[in-house]
Amino acid sequence: MKLFYSNNSPYARKIRILIDEKKVSVTLEKVVLADKNCTIHEYNPLAKVPTLIANDISIFDSPVIAEYVDQKSGLPYLIPSDFDKKILVKRWEAISDGLCDAAVAIMLEKRKPLSQQNTDLFEKQMRKIKLSLEWLNREMEGKEYYLDNKFSYADIAAGCALGYVKLRYPEIDFKNEYLSLYRLYELLMQRSSFQTTAPEPYL
Repeated sequence: MKLFYSNNSPYARKIRILIDEKKVSVTLEKVVLADKNCTIHEYNPLAKVPTLIANDISIFDSPVIAEYVDQKSGLPYLIPSDFDKKILVKRWEAISDGLCDAAVAIMLEKRKPLSQQNTDLFEKQMRKIKLSLEWLNREMEGKEYYLDNKFSYADIAAGCALGYVKLRYPEIDFKNEYLSLYRLYELLMQRSSFQTTAPEPYL
């Protein structure tokens, strides 16, 4: 298998962490999406990361890749087979991905010339970020890990979203505003899979 990824993509980071945690043999290929010579579109018509090549087919996007990798790699499964528990994990992935979507939308808007930036977009997306953080924080109260107090893919998804928000918006005071999430992220960052995939501040 081969995984195409970019350094600071929180969506690709989820899969890199899952691969590390499951000890799956996967070739990692870093791509720069902004590079005009990037060939990711040959494998994914949406030209997005992550993209996984397995058995001569390309698989995307991250929720689909995660299911594939987790099931194909065997025990221990980080996405539960129990339907109700699986929905809880996928629900957390959905809100975590939405949190990343909002953060990315602001970042892209800020790259435009100042005269072309949409302040309404900033407010709308930042509201999504804050509401999502409040929601996740409430769900984590009194817990070490999200689901049954055991490490799962839900924690991977949330951890990657938190890492990306911390990268792009360091002014957010997690310790004082979202203490339960702060504790979760500190716990996750003790794992080698999170340490080796940490976002790079200069990118």
